[in-house]
Formats: sequence, structure tokens, C-alpha cells
Amino acid sequence: MLLRHAPLIAVEVVLLVAFVRDTTQGNPESAFMAMGLLQVSLTPLVAEAIGRVRIPMYLQLLYAVLIFTGGYMGSYLRFYDVWEPWDTIVHFYSGIMIALWADFILRAVMRKHRFEMPRWLHAVMVTSFSALVAMLWEIGEFTADQMTGSRAQIDNYDTMIDMITGTLSALIVALILVVRPRPPRSELS
Repeated sequence: MLLRHAPLIAVEVVLLVAFVRDTTQGNPESAFMAMGLLQVSLTPLVAEAIGRVRIPMYLQLLYAVLIFTGGYMGSYLRFYDVWEPWDTIVHFYSGIMIALWADFILRAVMRKHRFEMPRWLHAVMVTSFSALVAMLWEIGEFTADQMTGSRAQIDNYDTMIDMITGTLSALIVALILVVRPRPPRSELS
């Protein structure tokens, strides 16, 4: 059981150490960020408990990598400030991760309700869900900038590049899902 959660646990240990260090060193802003990331990293574990589903290790690993690269390295360690392409790379990666999560969720719903959908529709739904999440993320950044004075959104160009790269990578995943061989029917039930 713990092995399946190992990627998330590793990231959570890093975030907990950062929180304790920042708290003891009197750096409340960084401590707050580490604690927020720690709470966000628990999302798959909470989803398992609430949804009574078993989230595969590969999805937990993808999520842990996103929290580590985007949240911890990007924001906490300030990679976004130091290396400009980091933001685009993280958004591209997040589109891949979100598309794979959407695929997992769609397949679980199809198994539960015993139906299949055309591959093209599956691909459209995976891409659309990823585009929706990218848009909601950017709305969240905009809202945070307006309320706190932060500068998550540099300008319209940055916002559009973020949404385009996240959606483009999801489209690539969706196209791969369309052309890959279907599993045998026994695996779908």
C-alpha cells in the first residue's frame, strides 16, 4: 500500500522539511507556501478515500512530479524567476498529466456504467477537460494577482502560451490514445 504512494510521500517529506525549516528560521511566507503545497499534494490520497477508487502509482507519480517541478521548484525555489522557459515546460507537462488523469477517469466511468465511446469522442473529451483545467488555472492566477498583488500572469502573451502549451500536450496524448491498439474486451469489463 505505501509503495504505491511512494512518489507522493517523497514529495510530502521534502515539503514538510521545507515548512519546518522556514518556520524555525522565521520565514513565514515560504513556510506558508510549503504548507500549501503539502496540502495540495494530498489531493490524490483524499480522492482515493472519498471516491473509493484506487489511483494507480503512475498517476500519483505524474502528480508528484508536477507538485515538485511546478510548485516546489518553480514557485518555492523560484525557478520561474530564474529561467523563463520553466513556466512553459511545466504547463506542457501539466497538460500531459491532466490528459492521462482524464483518460483514467473516463475509462473508470465507462467500466462502471458498462459502455464504450468512440475513440474520437474519448480524445475530444480528454483534450477538452485538459483545456478546461488550463483555463481555470489561468483564471485562478488572474484572481490571485488581483486579490494579492502577485504577478503570476505577466501579460496576455504569457497567459495564452500557458493555455496553448497545456492544451497542445493534452492533444498529443489524446492522439496517442486514438491510435494505440485497444485492449482485449475482457480488460474493459
